[in-house]
Amino acid sequence: MSRWLVRWRLALRIARRDARRHRGRTVLVLAMVGLPVLAVVGVDTIYQTNEVTPVEALPATLGASDARIIPAARESVYADPIHGDVVSPSFTPADPPWTADEVGAALPEGSRLVPTAEGQLAYRTEAGYARVDGVAEDLTDPALDGAVALLDGRFPSARGEVAVSREVAERGIGVGDELALTRDDVPASVVGVVGSRAGSPDPFLVVVPDDAGLLEDARTSYLATVPGGLDWPAVQGLNHVGLVVQSRQVITDPPPQEAWAPPGQYVGDGSSSPQGMAVLALVVASVVIEIVLLAGPAFAVGVRRQRRDLALIAATGGAPGDLRRVVLASGVVLGGGAAVLGALLGVGLARVAMPLMERWTTVSFGPFDVPLRDVLITAAVGAVAGLAAAYVPARQAARTDVVNTLADRRGQVRTPWRSPVAGLIIAAAGMALIVWGAGGAGLGVALGAVVLVVGVVVAAPWLVGLLAPLSRRLPTAGRLAVRDATRNRGRTAPAVAAVMATVAGVTALAIGSQSDSTQARRDYVALAPLGTAIVHADFDEKGWREAEALLRRQAPDRSIQRLQTWSSSGGGEELVAQTAGCTADPVECRWFPRGVLTTTQSELIVADAAALRAVDDGSLPEAVFRALDDGRVAVVGRGAVDADGQVTLAETEYDNNGNGKVIGTVRLPATEAEIGGARAVAVPAVMVVPPSLTDRLPVDVVTAALVMGGPGDPVTPGQEQTMKESLAGLSVSTSVYVERGWSDPLAVARWLLFGLGGLLVLVATLTATGLALTDARPDFATLAAIGAAPSTRRFVAMASAAAIGGTGALLGLVVGFAPGIAIAYPLTVDGWGTAPGQVVIDIPWLLLAGVAVFVPLLAVAVTGLAVRSRLPMARRVD
Repeated sequence: MSRWLVRWRLALRIARRDARRHRGRTVLVLAMVGLPVLAVVGVDTIYQTNEVTPVEALPATLGASDARIIPAARESVYADPIHGDVVSPSFTPADPPWTADEVGAALPEGSRLVPTAEGQLAYRTEAGYARVDGVAEDLTDPALDGAVALLDGRFPSARGEVAVSREVAERGIGVGDELALTRDDVPASVVGVVGSRAGSPDPFLVVVPDDAGLLEDARTSYLATVPGGLDWPAVQGLNHVGLVVQSRQVITDPPPQEAWAPPGQYVGDGSSSPQGMAVLALVVASVVIEIVLLAGPAFAVGVRRQRRDLALIAATGGAPGDLRRVVLASGVVLGGGAAVLGALLGVGLARVAMPLMERWTTVSFGPFDVPLRDVLITAAVGAVAGLAAAYVPARQAARTDVVNTLADRRGQVRTPWRSPVAGLIIAAAGMALIVWGAGGAGLGVALGAVVLVVGVVVAAPWLVGLLAPLSRRLPTAGRLAVRDATRNRGRTAPAVAAVMATVAGVTALAIGSQSDSTQARRDYVALAPLGTAIVHADFDEKGWREAEALLRRQAPDRSIQRLQTWSSSGGGEELVAQTAGCTADPVECRWFPRGVLTTTQSELIVADAAALRAVDDGSLPEAVFRALDDGRVAVVGRGAVDADGQVTLAETEYDNNGNGKVIGTVRLPATEAEIGGARAVAVPAVMVVPPSLTDRLPVDVVTAALVMGGPGDPVTPGQEQTMKESLAGLSVSTSVYVERGWSDPLAVARWLLFGLGGLLVLVATLTATGLALTDARPDFATLAAIGAAPSTRRFVAMASAAAIGGTGALLGLVVGFAPGIAIAYPLTVDGWGTAPGQVVIDIPWLLLAGVAVFVPLLAVAVTGLAVRSRLPMARRVD
């Protein structure tokens, strides 16, 4: 044991000395290993800080108190003790509501209650009223210490005082300003600015408990300070009388879900989907492979630079194990140092980046959380990957030919026949796993992709050797570059494999995400043409006229259309079409067109042609609008219009058991218009009644929405905000929706993937080219000695970059297609517009061409600009 330690100590000393002597190569290996570790640790730290756990949210949830009591019912309820949600299948809300005295009587003696309330609160703006979350609580009470952070001023302590959140303050509201709260314009003085609630970027206002009456839809709860706290049995006892409890003791040591969920009911654990786990596993495995393959060429060249020292060790009695240990020690020193440095920098950069992200975005982070376990695992993986990168060069070092090395002869490199055979067998196994995983086992796709890449990596030296016959058809510089690449496969193969793994990962993830986006774009249901605003509200006809007048004042030149529908007086009536010739039960006779249709507004609406065009995105045929112009009901589909050209509309009343009874019918002239095609189609309504026929309907007709704007006069985001705030002055129930069209949430991720993948390809190609130039100095010296032109070195370097980058990119495209298509299967097999078993496959050719063609060409161009033309002169050893 002591002998083993002595040998490793000596090897580590040699490795440390070599790292200090060759600083350029050391920095390169530190970057290759440390940067991925830095990126993973930084992103994970930001993610974990953004993911506020219930324990981390305790200050915001409970302040300094022991529990939050939420009066929910007067009967026993099942409740989630972590989030405070009632999960009973059905329960009757507390009637009458619980009083503070009743809640206090249910708690142990000596308990203290502090009332709080949450709801909505409106405040006046220049355009009207903005509605935000409202909180009524006494932040000066010791029970709420730590609930929110005070950024400026002080907490409100008296009626008429308010504190605004950072998001509200960013609209230009500060300490000393006056706010008009609610639509009654109750005056309030801003006395403080508070930070965001943990994990929530939503704006809010804080008033004192005496002003809780200003809140809309207020929900009262009580913060309780309880001697000894509330354990799980105590919480269950309070649930039994209808009180929902969030207890500090229970949140820090929660019971299993079976202890509080209703019998036989699964509430959900929020675990990640198999598809998400597959993508995550593929990314993690790709990072590890990248570290090994990017650092491998540097270690290989390091061995070439150390070959004389290693030969001297062997000549003086060193065993092959000693030579292998010296190179592995470099992997330990450089890989371990890079992993530790990358982890420390990742945590530090995340700490610096989060305040900037909060300032420039709407993200609100919780307490700074360093995921120590993840950091240690990532650093360990980085260190092991650095050691693995040195393994193959270490094996080569153990086979050092002392005579050839001391004579400065490099000898010939041959690829054992076992390597390509083993690589192809491993790749075939990976392909089989991918095919199996495409059937629904998402992790099988990730595992298969990793195995496939590993198989190609094992066979990479043999694949590089296949370039040799191509060199005969190349010019001189190309022949020299390919000859050098095939001769030094220990250096070239890892670089080609690194490019291959990068392009394969980009190809797989890009195909999967592009296919997912294509399905989402196809299934997106637009409620109106682009730029169209739709206003919904609980107005009477007078309120609708006021709203229309207000909107016309804001945009006098913009046309406003009305959509109307039938009015249900008792809540159980419907106006539905009857199938032509049907005499059965009204529920069975109810008509809806067959096929893949869905409605964006309602099944039946009342509108003229202009109003219908305002909400139609082009799906309806012209026959629908001609029917409305002719004063006929437009019916989308077949089967509702009888032989006389009439449609029967029935006012049907339903009881609590779903049994229907027709209480009134009318026959109206109608025209059918069918939409062909097999794909899903969204239309505003399947039945449109012209206003000229409303007096014949058996029900009252009321306004359902106002429609304005459109492709020719789009509603801007600023106008949308003005509309919301101005309409809030008329009613709190208004909502404004502006059709912005489908947006791809994965587009930014794909371009980031392109940028990261392109950077890795560029770095791998340039690194391998630079190492090749360093390693080929004796060859360039020979070229200079026989009179080669100065530009030869530049052209050889450019050809080396093309051989490494082009070969790796081509292999990456071929390898990445199979897992990319396999990932697309589970991601796109479901959707309302998808036939059973139908899968969407979309290849982002432009992005893949950029990574596989443009980036290698860029590497060639950069190499040509960076490499000096002067050929080195050196003395050769005979």
